[in-house]
Amino acid sequence: MNKVLKYSISAMMAGVLLTSFGYTGQATVFAAQTTKKTVEQTSVILKWKGKTLSQKGLISQGNTLIPVTVLRDQLGLPLSYNPGTRTYSLGSGYKQLNMDVSEYGVNANVNNYYIYDYEVKNIGGKIYIPFKLLSDYLGIQGVWNPSLRSLSITPRVENDIKIVTELLETKTKDTLFLMRYPTVSGLGDKEVEKNINAVLEKHKTQFIEDSKEQEKKRDSSVDYMYQAFQNFVVTYNENDMLSLAIDQYSYTGGAHDSTIRTGFTFSLKDGKVFTLEDLLKEKSPNYKVELDKLVAKDLKDINGYYGTFKGLNADAEYVIKPDGLAVFFQQYEYTPFAAGIPTFLIPYNQVLSKGTSLFK
Repeated sequence: MNKVLKYSISAMMAGVLLTSFGYTGQATVFAAQTTKKTVEQTSVILKWKGKTLSQKGLISQGNTLIPVTVLRDQLGLPLSYNPGTRTYSLGSGYKQLNMDVSEYGVNANVNNYYIYDYEVKNIGGKIYIPFKLLSDYLGIQGVWNPSLRSLSITPRVENDIKIVTELLETKTKDTLFLMRYPTVSGLGDKEVEKNINAVLEKHKTQFIEDSKEQEKKRDSSVDYMYQAFQNFVVTYNENDMLSLAIDQYSYTGGAHDSTIRTGFTFSLKDGKVFTLEDLLKEKSPNYKVELDKLVAKDLKDINGYYGTFKGLNADAEYVIKPDGLAVFFQQYEYTPFAAGIPTFLIPYNQVLSKGTSLFK
């Protein structure tokens, strides 16, 4: 694409976003240009802590969307814009939502962990964020009233702990390392806190060591830097449980990069890392049979599925989320590279015995 044209389109999209955040001026012209092509939407009454808000949400293509200005003005989430990178940042810390603007749309990441299952939208010159994204990663919950067509949102009651994103950035002769990793503090039992942080530290350190071993095998004729990046996102932080996903990305040449995803679910009572069996066996003795059926069905729907799934392994990767288990597999494990990291959300009521709860 012509560089001048590419820049112009990006500038136009940035202008649209500026309008949605309350800026004025030239951006207003850009906003008007984006309203010609729309999809059918239904307005939603929004309530925050029981108070009806003047701004409304939307239902678009089956998703409930919240205006970013509601999150800034009513929920008090800090909002900033970096014109150099054309990135809007909402919230702070490990819950910060970053929205990268380009001519292709808006790419969203939470704490630099890219989220591809949720589409941030520009509608009528305003930016809307899927409520599901807020519920899963930004500590917000909601109750839907179908008769009133209203969504009442409140803060989640989360564990009283502190989670900090630490950054380790270093470079060897041939490899760039950029490690974002979590540290946990504020637990009453410091031994439990120490054990959890030791697990997370070991995971990061092993990745660095493996990357340095890969670096030793480097072809001396190549003229590019290897890359080793780590990012994480918290998927659950309630009921004395902490669950998070860590992505470790590497590029050492060739046609494709590589990402390995690992899930950790900790008990904040004793620091134990739960396997799926630890989590489900007692409350649902037949959990594996049910999970295997559900996962097998979903895998078959993926284009290029290898047909080799025989059931979940004892060390199957997963995280817990507010509304279900997210089970995932690595690149190439059962599907081609183009399928990415296949992830399947299994609602709790599909795997737990009737009348039981994972959190009681």
